[in-house]
Amino acid sequence: MDGRAGTVRRLEWPAEADDAAAATGSVSAVVKALLRRRGLGTVGAPVGESSETPSSPARTLPVARRLRAAIAPPALGALVRSLPRKLGRRVKRQAPAVGAGLAASVPVIVSTVNAARAGWEPDGDDGIILTRALDVFSGHTPLIGQFSEAGNVTGQIVHSPGPMLYWLLAIPVRLGGPASAAIAMGVVNTLCVIGCVVLARRRGGLVLMLAVSIGIALLCQSLYAEIFHDVWNPSAAMFPFLLLIFLGWSVAAGDYKLLPAVVVVASFVTQTHLTYLAPTLAVVAVAIGGLTATRLIDRWSARRRGIALPKRVVWRWIVVATVALGLCWSAPIIDELEHSPGNLSLIATTVHDRGKTLGPRSGWYAVVRAVGVTPWFLFVPASEWNRKLSVRETPGGAQIGSTVLLLAALALIAVAGALRRRVDLCAAALIGLGMCLGLGADAASTPAAPLLAGTLGYTMWWGSQLGFWVWLVVFWSLYCSLRWLCQIALPRLRALAGGAAPQLRPRAIIAATVLATAVGVAATGGVGAAVASSQRSDSHVREYAPTTAIGRALVAAIPPGQTIDYRLGALDLATQPIEPAIRFWLVKHGDRPLASGSLPRLGSYYELYHRRYAWTVYLTDGVGRRPQMRLVARVRFHSQWGRETLSAWIARSGAERSERRRAGAVRRRPVR
Repeated sequence: MDGRAGTVRRLEWPAEADDAAAATGSVSAVVKALLRRRGLGTVGAPVGESSETPSSPARTLPVARRLRAAIAPPALGALVRSLPRKLGRRVKRQAPAVGAGLAASVPVIVSTVNAARAGWEPDGDDGIILTRALDVFSGHTPLIGQFSEAGNVTGQIVHSPGPMLYWLLAIPVRLGGPASAAIAMGVVNTLCVIGCVVLARRRGGLVLMLAVSIGIALLCQSLYAEIFHDVWNPSAAMFPFLLLIFLGWSVAAGDYKLLPAVVVVASFVTQTHLTYLAPTLAVVAVAIGGLTATRLIDRWSARRRGIALPKRVVWRWIVVATVALGLCWSAPIIDELEHSPGNLSLIATTVHDRGKTLGPRSGWYAVVRAVGVTPWFLFVPASEWNRKLSVRETPGGAQIGSTVLLLAALALIAVAGALRRRVDLCAAALIGLGMCLGLGADAASTPAAPLLAGTLGYTMWWGSQLGFWVWLVVFWSLYCSLRWLCQIALPRLRALAGGAAPQLRPRAIIAATVLATAVGVAATGGVGAAVASSQRSDSHVREYAPTTAIGRALVAAIPPGQTIDYRLGALDLATQPIEPAIRFWLVKHGDRPLASGSLPRLGSYYELYHRRYAWTVYLTDGVGRRPQMRLVARVRFHSQWGRETLSAWIARSGAERSERRRAGAVRRRPVR
C-alpha cells in the first residue's frame, strides 16, 4: 500500500517465499519471507526497517494491512500444494496400523454387508430409535435418550441420559433408506476398531499393534454378529467404548491432544446406555489422573536435569474439551431445566431406589466370567442372551483362581509402573481394575425383579472388552519386562564374550519389520475371516421382507404430510417387532402417526390424545375383514414360531371424507 497515493502496488512473489513454503509449509514462514523481501521487517516494525538492519524510525504499518499484503494468492497456493504431500506422508506412516485395523474389522464389515444385502429393516426398538433420529432436525428434537426399563423400579418414565445416538444417525437416516442406519453403524464400528489399532501402535509399536488387532478379531467371536451393525443402544456403544479405553490410556500417557476425543466418546457411550456409566467414569478418572501425573513427572525430571521443557499449550485442549462437554450435554441440561423432575433427576432417583438387587455375589461372578480362564472374549456363546444366566451360576475353581491371579497381577503392574515412573503401564492396570469394579457394580446393582434381571443378557456384553483389556495389559507388561531384562543382560553377555555382537544392516531391519507387519496383518485377516464365516443371521431377518412390503404399500397409498391414527390389532411375538418399523416408514414419508401409549417411548408429539387425524392405519394378524377399510398389503412369512400372516388396512377419517364431499359439491355447483 502506498501511503501517499492510496493505491495498492502488486506484490511480486519472491523465490525465498517459495523456499519457505516448501520447507515448512507454514503461513508464518511465508509471511516472514515476504516481509523481508518488501523491507517491512517483523510484524510491528516501522516501515523501511527490516528485522536484520535497523534504520531511521518511521510510522508503523498496521499489522492487518501488512499481512494482507504479504499473504498473496500464490502463497496460499503453495500451502495448498504442500497439503497433499503432508497428507501422503501421514497416510504412509499410518498405513500398517490402518491395514491391521481393517483386517481386525473383517467380522464387522462382513456383518454389515450381509445386513444390507438382506434388506435390513428397523424392527423392534430399532424402529423407535430411527424415528427419534428423524426428529433431530425438527421442532420436536429429542432432548433425552432411549426409553429404559429401569423406570419400572420407581414407576417413573426414565430414558437413557442423552440423545447423542439420535444425533449420530440423523443424517444417514434422512439421506438414505432404512439400511443406511445399519451401514452407518458398521462404518462407525469399523473406524473405532481402526482407531484402537492406531493408538496401540502409538503406545507400543508394532508388537502391541498386532496384539491388539488379533485380540479384537478374536473378541468378535464372543459377540452376536447383529451387534456389529445394530443401532440398538446397548449394541451401538460397544465399539465406541472399546475406543474410549484406548483414548483414555493415551491421554493418561501424556497425549493431551486427545482430551476432546475422550470427552465426546465418553459422552456418547454414557448417553447411549447407563450400563456404560461406571466403566466410563473409571476410564476418564484414570485418564485425567494419569495426564496430571505425567505432567508433574516431566517437570520434576526437567528440574532435576536442569533442562527446559518444550512449550506445550495444554490449556487450549482443555478449553476445547470443556466446550465439547457443554455441547454434548446441552440437550439433557435443557430437559432438566424445562421439566421438574428432569430425566437426569429421575435417573438419580432410580439408581438410589433400586429395591432388592442381585447382590455382590453376582457381581463377583460377572468379573470371574469376564476375566478368568476361559474369559468371555474367547468364549463363543450359544445365544447372545446367555450371560444373564452365567453370572448367576457358580464358576469353577480354575476360573476363580485365575481371576484372583490376574487381579493381583494388575495391582502389581500398577505399583511397579508407579515406582518406575511408567505412567502408561500404571494407567493401563488401573483402567483394568476400575472396569472390573464397574462390571461387578453393574451386575450387583441390577434389580432382582425378573424383567430387570433379564437385562443382564445385554448389559454384560461389555465384559468381553474388559477381559480383552485385562489379558492385553498382562501380556504387554510381560513383554516390556522381558525387553527391559534383555537391555540389561545383553551388554553384560557381550562383555563376557569379549567382543561386540554383529550389527544388522538398516535395510535388513526394514525388511524384517515389513515382513513381520505383513505376516501379522495377514494373520489378523485370517482370524477375522474365520470369525466372520461362523456368523449367524440377524434375529429379525425373517421380518425384513414383510416389513419392506407393508411399508412401501402404505407410503404409496397415503399422501405425504398426513396425520394418521395408528392402530394395532392382535400381534404375536413374530409380528409385533414389525410395528415400530412401519411407524418409521410413515414418519420417513412425512406423516405423523399418532397412537395411544406412545408417550413413554416416543414423546407427546406422537401421542393420540384427542387430536384430529385424516387417515387410519390398522395393523393386525390374520385375514379377517375390516368394515369400511381398504386392504393395502398382506404378507405371509415363516418365523421361528410357525407361519405368520400380517395385514395392513387403511381408511380416511369421517371428518376427512365429509370435507372431500363438501369440496366436491362446491366444484360441481354450476357457475351463474
